Amino acid sequence: MFAKFRQKLPGPKATAFWTTAATLVTVYRYNKRESTRLLDEYKQRASHAALETIGSLDTPRKVHVYVAVPMSELGTRRARQHWEKYILPVFAAGALDYEITLVNETETENGVERVIRGGVHRLVADEIKDRRRRQLESEDDNEELRLWRAALDERKLENERRELKNKLGVEPGMSVFELWKEKEYPGVMDIVAIGRETWIEVVNGVSDGAVGSLNMEIPPLVPLDSEKSSTPEPAKPEQTSGSEQTPATEQSPVSEQTPATEISPESEQTNTNQISGSDQTTHMINYDRFDNHSMVALPAVAYIGHKNLTGWASVPQRIFNFFHDQQNVDEYARQALQVVYESTRRGAHGMEEIEAMGREEEELESWRDQPSLDIVVDSRVADCLQIYDTQNDNAPPLEN
Repeated sequence: MFAKFRQKLPGPKATAFWTTAATLVTVYRYNKRESTRLLDEYKQRASHAALETIGSLDTPRKVHVYVAVPMSELGTRRARQHWEKYILPVFAAGALDYEITLVNETETENGVERVIRGGVHRLVADEIKDRRRRQLESEDDNEELRLWRAALDERKLENERRELKNKLGVEPGMSVFELWKEKEYPGVMDIVAIGRETWIEVVNGVSDGAVGSLNMEIPPLVPLDSEKSSTPEPAKPEQTSGSEQTPATEQSPVSEQTPATEISPESEQTNTNQISGSDQTTHMINYDRFDNHSMVALPAVAYIGHKNLTGWASVPQRIFNFFHDQQNVDEYARQALQVVYESTRRGAHGMEEIEAMGREEEELESWRDQPSLDIVVDSRVADCLQIYDTQNDNAPPLEN
């Protein structure tokens, strides 16, 4: 009887296989359960912020999330998955409104595609500079700037109309513009940077926007497709019967690129008339003449890590994270929770803290052989910059 029972038992190899498979499945299921439990715990802590009452005339908090291309990547797919898996559920539980911008700029050189850095820097700086310009325009003595702003808004509206007409083929109605535009946030949106590369561009953009030049170029009119088709082609040079050719007349470079002209108060009326025309002359509005170098309200900045694991050297760590992901949930969801509560915002402890934020990411395989990114922040900005303390857990605890 015992011999018949032994014949039905699996052999050593089958036993080893099924034992290993059962162990891996058990570890994976345990990891999924613990990860879900940790995420639910942070979501419950964030839900208390959603229950806070606000005034009928107050605007709910809103943050601007910037996502740049991670190092050694050519797109934002992994960064977007990181945002959706660890950060978005906590923001949604805390009823924190957000606006996300994925910046992915690439170029191909000699058949090799590479990422162009600096897109997040430019967007952040332009947003702060525009706030500084509008603050100057609101002053009583700057009527000239208000006239330029009206002309600039008119030019932008006309360009939007022309772009829509090129896409639709017909003249768009006003209802299209009303649906196309989004209402501006009345306050200052704090900024959330996901990843070390995004953090560097964000803080550099905040510094550039706070102390950089405010001079602004008025964009030229967008040409209509009908105007392009009606433009006559240049005549081809005639060829002689011999071996010699009549050289074509070179075009003057002035017609292709006209140097920028600075606007003075005496030429204000003349240049305003030029803006309404269809010429392609570049006009520069000189805001710096009116700038008193006063510091505007700067957005608070939050860093949320993103350890992008790429390359063969990171394969063991990725396998370990597959079976032990609760450590990532605990780290990233905790950082997102600090952004939900405005009480965790504080002043930065000098340039040392700003430069050290997320520095451990530069030791990863994905940062090797990549162009270095340096933090360049003006001392005046570093002294007044507000950050969210995402490195510590200062959010309200979960009530029993």
